[in-house]
Amino acid sequence: MAEEKRGSLTGLTAGEAKEFHSFFMSSFIGWIAVCFFSHVLVWMWRPWF
Repeated sequence: MAEEKRGSLTGLTAGEAKEFHSFFMSSFIGWIAVCFFSHVLVWMWRPWF
């Protein structure tokens, strides 16, 4: 019979999951910073917008 692997549903090890999470969070924070900056620029251009 086939062996059943126990662990995460994604198949990542704990180290790989932590590495992916740190990359994901860095990208997400960068995206939020770009969005915030663009909103500030639009607000300065047209405060009523």
